[in-house]
Amino acid sequence: MKPAPKTKLALFKGRIGRWVAKIGAKPEQVYVQAMRRKWASTSTTGRVCFSRDLLGQPPSFQDFVIAHELVHLVVPNHGALFKSLLNAYLGKASSQGGLTLRLRIRRAQRQMR
Repeated sequence: MKPAPKTKLALFKGRIGRWVAKIGAKPEQVYVQAMRRKWASTSTTGRVCFSRDLLGQPPSFQDFVIAHELVHLVVPNHGALFKSLLNAYLGKASSQGGLTLRLRIRRAQRQMR
């Protein structure tokens, strides 16, 4: 018998795990839950929450959001160091594509309201 295919949630958690290892971030807690206005959030105590709506998004968008939140565990703001680290992990093309992703985020957030 074949094993049951992984669920979207299991695949997403696997992506998170790979990014945690790549970035070397150490989240205290990771949640995937309903969120009305955001794709994700990170607290100063190390709690990282991701919106369940991300499960239906393309893997490249998921990677952007996951990397973005995990880098916040290292740098809490969106300053030059944050942008440099995000560029280093996602690559120049992905970070430049961040403009497209940011527009997509804004559109999706408007739909969530």
